[in-house]
Amino acid sequence: KWHFIFSAYAKRAKNMREQAEAKERLAEVEKMKCHLHKKPKNGCKFCKKHQDLLEEAQKQGPQANDRRGQDKKKRKPDRAISEDRDDTQRGPLELANTKNYGLSGLLQTHIVECAHYKSLLTLETFEQMVDETYQFANSVEPYMANSGTLPSALFCCLYRYFTMGLDSHNLRRLVNNTDSPYIRCCGFLYIRLGLPQNELLSWLGEYLIDDEEFKPSPDSDFKTTIGEYVELLLSQEKYYNTPLPRLTTATKRHVEEKLAPLAQNRKRMQANKHIVDVFREPGMKVECNIGGEWIVGALIELDEDPPNRPKIRARLADGSEEYVHLGKVIIADKNVRTDRARRGGGSGRSRSRSRHDWSREKGRSDRELVEEMRSRERDKFVCASGKDYAKKPVGYKAACALPREQGTASYRLMEEETFVPMTHRSTTRRRSPTPERQNFGKRPSAEQQARMQQLFEKYGNQKSTSEASSRSDDIDKADFMRLG
Repeated sequence: KWHFIFSAYAKRAKNMREQAEAKERLAEVEKMKCHLHKKPKNGCKFCKKHQDLLEEAQKQGPQANDRRGQDKKKRKPDRAISEDRDDTQRGPLELANTKNYGLSGLLQTHIVECAHYKSLLTLETFEQMVDETYQFANSVEPYMANSGTLPSALFCCLYRYFTMGLDSHNLRRLVNNTDSPYIRCCGFLYIRLGLPQNELLSWLGEYLIDDEEFKPSPDSDFKTTIGEYVELLLSQEKYYNTPLPRLTTATKRHVEEKLAPLAQNRKRMQANKHIVDVFREPGMKVECNIGGEWIVGALIELDEDPPNRPKIRARLADGSEEYVHLGKVIIADKNVRTDRARRGGGSGRSRSRSRHDWSREKGRSDRELVEEMRSRERDKFVCASGKDYAKKPVGYKAACALPREQGTASYRLMEEETFVPMTHRSTTRRRSPTPERQNFGKRPSAEQQARMQQLFEKYGNQKSTSEASSRSDDIDKADFMRLG
């Protein structure tokens, strides 16, 4: 018995010793890694030497590796291991670029050096960051008003979210927040800038029909919706003159398929919202747009949990059940009345109704709308006029030297420091004033006028007669030259 125990301890100690030696050998091999290439290259002698040492170190300890593999196979999965696996799945989402998080280098530098962001480093929990965003974020622009170097509170909080790392649950809490639309916009920017491109539509596609309104900045004269904001994030290449991560061609084609029928879906959403009571009656015959095709189904229930993007649960013809946005549903039951004049209590509202009843009409097919959008984009790039051609990209130093839009307060501060007026000179050239314009308004005195009158009476007539005689002499008489 004791012999068996001692032999087991000896084997265990030997295994631990072999593992330690293998780790030491691998650590030494890592020190010999090529300093020129991150990935090994066949033509590099340093990379080749490192590969040879690595293969030798792996051959020296195969028994220990086999034993570790056998131990893993023999060990039964218990509850703790399964919980660990769930925790790894619920961990922070993988980011596409952990170096600058999809932001430009200039904007990242401004954020890191900002005093507001430095104060955010003391906040360590997600709830504290949400409260901070709710309290200070009041604009979706990258910079503060009348400033080109001071980042906005929203982007400072966004960068802090990137450094903290959000999991899918917390990111859902951001984009579904009901307290402030700016918190939702922060979540959409996190998705657009940070996540890989193959996950954009799965995260943002649901919010393209969201009709919650907000002001992009406190000084804005207009309002936009969350759906329009998400559409701009997917369709534009710049965000307030700040470049967004460029989408691949495959991702662009998927985005075009989502954005092309968006205008019809929004009109249908508004039309169905006006008669939303009709969708509270189960069993009604409807047609749902799923993947660009209209499929007949029966209404089961109306889901109004997010009031700005309601859905219905429908049972399709094949027996499956699907949740469909209200903007992709039409009423196929002819017995259901959808006239809004009946609900409005008069016939005046029916006159303002458009010729399309979007609660019943399918409109144009998704394929036609996608082809129209792509042809329009092709014409935009091909049929360029004037200076609409592609310009040379601006370098970092040249971009720093470009003039930025600044307010009157900034110009006033610059005038006080430099004593140089910052007013913009007009490009049109002014004509130099003529002598008549310079002397306009200066009338001669009465004394001067009397003196001029005397001179005119004395010399005026004689001058005219002498001029007439000289003219006649020039015409009638010939020229003579006297010699001697």
